[in-house]
Amino acid sequence: MSADNGRRARRSRREAPAGLDYATPRHGSAFTRLRRTSGLSFMDLHRPSGRLTLSGAVRGELRKMFSLRSTWVLLLIVMLLQPLTTGLMACAPRVLADLGRQASQYPAHLMPASSDVFWSAVAAGLFPAMIVAGVLGVLALTREFSGATIESTLTANPRRGMVLMAKGFVLALLTWLAAQVGLLLSWILATLLLSVRSGTSSASRPGLVLIDLLGGPLMLVLFALMGLGLGALSRSKAGGIGLFLGLTLILPLILGLLRGVIPHVGWLQIPFRLTPTSLLVTFLSGLGRTAEAGRGWWPTWWQAGLIMMVWTALCCALGTLVFRRADIG
Repeated sequence: MSADNGRRARRSRREAPAGLDYATPRHGSAFTRLRRTSGLSFMDLHRPSGRLTLSGAVRGELRKMFSLRSTWVLLLIVMLLQPLTTGLMACAPRVLADLGRQASQYPAHLMPASSDVFWSAVAAGLFPAMIVAGVLGVLALTREFSGATIESTLTANPRRGMVLMAKGFVLALLTWLAAQVGLLLSWILATLLLSVRSGTSSASRPGLVLIDLLGGPLMLVLFALMGLGLGALSRSKAGGIGLFLGLTLILPLILGLLRGVIPHVGWLQIPFRLTPTSLLVTFLSGLGRTAEAGRGWWPTWWQAGLIMMVWTALCCALGTLVFRRADIG
């Protein structure tokens, strides 16, 4: 009996689950393996979850803008308006020739043009694209107000300044890509339709090629960011588009009419030349001397670019101030 009892006791000890061991864990124990393979690694300890970052906000805005059909439509319009306008300007002399006006001056297969006319035709599409880029900038923010999704956006990221900065970065990137591709298409189309008689660039403006091909899309980016700032200022589609069209179209028209109707108001030339549309004309023409621009003071191409940056910064600053302090409702 004693032998049977001893065997039963040893069997029960082997089958009993091991209790908690509070002693120092040995090498290779379960506690040591857990400590080595824990999910709280060195990088995780220095990267707390749920932290708001600008890169994350930019990725969210990219996904949001790519999911909207209006974004693709407006970007395609920005890109395709440029070669379309270039083709119309290049074919206009041929149409006049077909109507019997100076038909002998144009060959049947290729139309001659000076370098200034050539680059004017290439950059002409930036002017209608400017309006579309501004409308895209306004809609980048105001459609969230009209669609009542701005509350969800600010709930996910309550830092309104970061939200607006992320929208501006994504808007600038997409606008620049669309404008750059469209301008390259315009250049190829103008090369096929126009024959430049005096070389690829004007002697008085040797940097006109780089100004138009590289600076033109950047100017379109400034107009898009101006639209974003005006959209944040008004927080409505109609208000933002109205403000943008007022600055780019109505204001130059009013100043031009006042300058032509009222005598002895030569000082109106200065505010007229400082309007955004006039600055775009000056920048793309590559003016470097005031004699080329007429009487009075006229900004050079680089001064026009800087003044346009001031316009954009002013609109974005006012829009950011209103967007950060106004109630969402």
